[in-house]
Amino acid sequence: MGGLGIAGSGRVARVFRARLAAAGIATGAAAGDLTALRTLLLVPSDIGDCENLLFEAEGFAKKAPALQTIVLAATLSPRYVRALRGRIRTEVTLVDAPFTGSLRAAEEGRLTFFLGGRKDEVDRLLPVFDRLGAKAIRMGGFGAGMAAKVMNDFLAASSNAMTRIALDWAKAQGIDEARLLDVAGETLPGLAGAGPDSLDHGPAGDDCVTALVREVEIALDNALAGAHLTPPRALEDVFRGLRQRHLH
Repeated sequence: MGGLGIAGSGRVARVFRARLAAAGIATGAAAGDLTALRTLLLVPSDIGDCENLLFEAEGFAKKAPALQTIVLAATLSPRYVRALRGRIRTEVTLVDAPFTGSLRAAEEGRLTFFLGGRKDEVDRLLPVFDRLGAKAIRMGGFGAGMAAKVMNDFLAASSNAMTRIALDWAKAQGIDEARLLDVAGETLPGLAGAGPDSLDHGPAGDDCVTALVREVEIALDNALAGAHLTPPRALEDVFRGLRQRHLH
């Protein structure tokens, strides 16, 4: 794939560059002269970083004259992502591609991507996603990938919170936590504090509880008018009262 570039300063962007380079896919089109840039794989850490890369200091959306496709590989507010369509020239195709998995999973090519965009464009990009992850699923048009990822995170966060509460109740009854988890089998992701495998999404230093609260806030931001918000807001209150937990 010619004219491909990757932009983003985080660890995940560096991993993506390395994996594509190992597969013989050049990604240098976003460096220096931007006239050759056709497809931009954007890996921002948050909305502020995305603004910087697209419109401000880096300004790829304005400075790359031949740019045809922007792929947004990050978990951001679906409302913000959908609004990008009105801020970027119409001839540029937009694809959202948030993903799940740890840094180690990224290094080993085991990520799962939630894709949103035109089917023909997603199909064209599949060779790239095949090198970066184990699974890439098109959820619908632009913005659908981000919305699906947020709902996936919300489901995981809800289960996570209930597991934490169950462990607290077990401890209060004198049940050994490690033994309970051993009997219960694999625990839900995120029960332990952020470790070396954590992806660098969100502000540096976020602990797991902060991440859970943020996931609920993003889900609430994505809720449609008239949606039943009482249970999600109750969960948000529960998350804020949770303590950071380090499992045995």
